[in-house]
Amino acid sequence: MKALARGRRAGVTLVELILATGLAAIVVTATVTIVNSTLELWTRGETLRQARETGTAVLSLVARDLRQLHGGEEGDLVVDWELFDVERDGEIERLWPRLRFVRDASPREVARIERRRLAYEARIARDKRRAAQGDEATAEDEALSEEEIRSARGVTLDEVALGMLGAEDVAATGLVEVLYAIVPEGPKGAERYLGVLYRAERIDEPDSLPVLLGDDAFDRKGLPDLTLAREVARGVLWMRPLFATQTTVLGEDGWTTGAGVSTAATSWDAWRRGRPDIDITEWNEPSPGMPRRGARPILPRRVLVELEIQRPQDRERAPRLLETADEGATTLVVTSGQPLVRHVGAHVLVAGEWLGVTAVRGDRITVRRGERGTARRTLKEDEPVLFGESIVIDVPVPLHEDDWRLIADGEDDG
Repeated sequence: MKALARGRRAGVTLVELILATGLAAIVVTATVTIVNSTLELWTRGETLRQARETGTAVLSLVARDLRQLHGGEEGDLVVDWELFDVERDGEIERLWPRLRFVRDASPREVARIERRRLAYEARIARDKRRAAQGDEATAEDEALSEEEIRSARGVTLDEVALGMLGAEDVAATGLVEVLYAIVPEGPKGAERYLGVLYRAERIDEPDSLPVLLGDDAFDRKGLPDLTLAREVARGVLWMRPLFATQTTVLGEDGWTTGAGVSTAATSWDAWRRGRPDIDITEWNEPSPGMPRRGARPILPRRVLVELEIQRPQDRERAPRLLETADEGATTLVVTSGQPLVRHVGAHVLVAGEWLGVTAVRGDRITVRRGERGTARRTLKEDEPVLFGESIVIDVPVPLHEDDWRLIADGEDDG
């Protein structure tokens, strides 16, 4: 009996078991909550880092090109905006900018561009030869030989040995045409509103008409020549170049746009030839602060470029509208408002309309409608709310003071 009593006293009562289980549940819940919050913060930070790194890399490339703008008589700079009706239903999905200019280039850059062009032509010649012979491509054949590349220019290895020019010895002006253009990713879903940024470059050949700056640089759909252009970035939500004229006021709160002489220009025409089509959008209208045309191309004092990119995985997790919102609605109900909290004061894109986020309360967001030059439209249920990380560069342009001094000294042709 004494042994049985001792065994009963050594056991755990039901109340103690319930208390222990409750305490364990509290500890586990708290641990899971802490881990989950930590993972969310890490994921959010990693998303921000990757998005900013991508945007910074893209804008660094743009800035490098703009810093080398050619201010001589052969120079040029044309920036305009193009509308895209992807579904051909009369409703404009997006408005995208296009930058075309002439920049200075080193001999090594010129040789690289020429060699890449020859490699492209050599590959086309190889594909035609295979098709004529009925051969299929193999992995071993993907690399081009030096002889194939030189043959694209009509120079054999034997002729090179005799001192004839090869691809790296091409004589050129040291000037390069550059094009940046954004086109919609695709015809369906969110692809209609997201853009692909392309960059093309071509050697500016003496006594020949420009190609990338010409009227036929784009097809009827607004696409650049993809034999020259290469993809730089996908998931582009927003890109806007702004240009400081000689009268633009560069305030601490940013550059403003509008019809006044103190505002920044949203388009540019270095030779004042009326190339940006003002019938497409008011953003193609010339700035009243632009100097008059002279003997050299007019270059801006500074260039500011804004860029926002969204990663594919973030697009898949984007909040969606739970209710259809008409054109007058300023409160939207979404599946989750948490991802939008840090975008208060910024912009989101829904069905091609830019909205300014003013407040987020739970799963309801308060917005300003029709921002960034877009028109109000009915926003249907299940539309994704797209947003990206904003990256900005401010590039000073050399030679602008000299150019304008020449104009002031009487080289203006009116």
